[in-house]
Amino acid sequence: MSFNDAGHQAPRGFRARVEHVGQWLYRRRHIAALHALRGASYAAGTSGVGLIVWWIETRH
Repeated sequence: MSFNDAGHQAPRGFRARVEHVGQWLYRRRHIAALHALRGASYAAGTSGVGLIVWWIETRH
């Protein structure tokens, strides 16, 4: 099965490719936002644990 067999048209030219990528990103913007939120929460959790460990190590 090739790309065109799935009912998709391969974009032609640079401008068409840019528009195609832009549409693809626009359709998946909510997924990107969720990944950013997940990354921010992981960073916050890691920072919190790091601060707690640092605080414990400096107290003892």
